[in-house]
Amino acid sequence: MTDTVGGEPMPFVVRAARFVMTLQVAFGLVGLVFLGGAALSVFAPAILLLFGWQAAFLWLVGWLMGRFGSRRTWVLWAVVALELLQVGGSVVIDVTDSGRLDLVGLLPENAAGPLPVVVLLLLPPSWRWFSRRERADRPLLTGAGEDRP
Repeated sequence: MTDTVGGEPMPFVVRAARFVMTLQVAFGLVGLVFLGGAALSVFAPAILLLFGWQAAFLWLVGWLMGRFGSRRTWVLWAVVALELLQVGGSVVIDVTDSGRLDLVGLLPENAAGPLPVVVLLLLPPSWRWFSRRERADRPLLTGAGEDRP
């Protein structure tokens, strides 16, 4: 028989951040379908660039969500940087599209997903989760009489 080793449960704030990221990917895929339809109907380079940006962002968010269990610090900082890049990209797109900066209209619409993830991942339980990597790297126990390393 194999022995199982119970790991430390993921904190609520990390699970909540991962849930919000899951919603981002799900709604982003729906938006990507509509954006892809728009890109195919009117062959415009700007729409194709936006499509590529969104596809790359969704792939990276999904890939990083899968890395949360590794508890590596770079995963935390990569998610924070990616989410802030998404907000910054939305600001740049809004300014180039309209010619003016309207943060009141921009923030509720384009930062509702990324900013809560950033806030949740910068809370102390998230820091503790991602800084305790050595516990997750211990080898599994193979015998019933062996002591834990």
